[in-house]
Amino acid sequence: MPRIIIADEQRLFRAGLRKVLEEHLRGSVIVDVSNPLELIKGLQSPFKTDLVIVGSRLLPAGDPTYLGALKREAGAARLLLVVPQASADLFQDALSLGFHGLVVRRQREDEMLMAVRTILEGRLYAPSAILPVKPPDPAAPIRQAERGERSFGLTLRQREVLALIGKGLSNREIAVALSIAEATVKIHVSAVIRVLGVRNRTEAALLAPTMLKGKI
Repeated sequence: MPRIIIADEQRLFRAGLRKVLEEHLRGSVIVDVSNPLELIKGLQSPFKTDLVIVGSRLLPAGDPTYLGALKREAGAARLLLVVPQASADLFQDALSLGFHGLVVRRQREDEMLMAVRTILEGRLYAPSAILPVKPPDPAAPIRQAERGERSFGLTLRQREVLALIGKGLSNREIAVALSIAEATVKIHVSAVIRVLGVRNRTEAALLAPTMLKGKI
């Protein structure tokens, strides 16, 4: 049976999801951690991890270094992102960052279980809220993420986020301006940095005027 790590800052969420998985995936080994450092340590265990469920708030904003370390330690483990709200753009962002799907924090227990089973089976999972978006072929977006490429460029939401980064807004201010959750902004910022091939949001801000000329 699989070994699953649940990494999220909210204790009640971890406990609730752990109960569901232990009840329906009998024999599974479930580990729950509350911060980024504990997650890395959990992945360094001598026991093979099959699935990592990561709350978006645990990902440092605009810091591809931690995400890279997470993916290296995860190895062949599948990655499922937990977000406060979902959209087609956010789903694509998650895939571009190397995740194999996402779930909304308030999804029903049966949907959470379906997401876990789907990803453990080697397929991608998109929440019903953003369907009928058809998940891309599993190999293609992951290969793009490894190369740091997005052949279709920035999405509309990514351009909006980049424009506000260029104006010097913080993640919290961007969230207010776009009426989305701050945790969602963090994912978009990380995706923008990866798509542009820059090291941080400062370099992204410097590119913003050129990248967005006539686009927004």
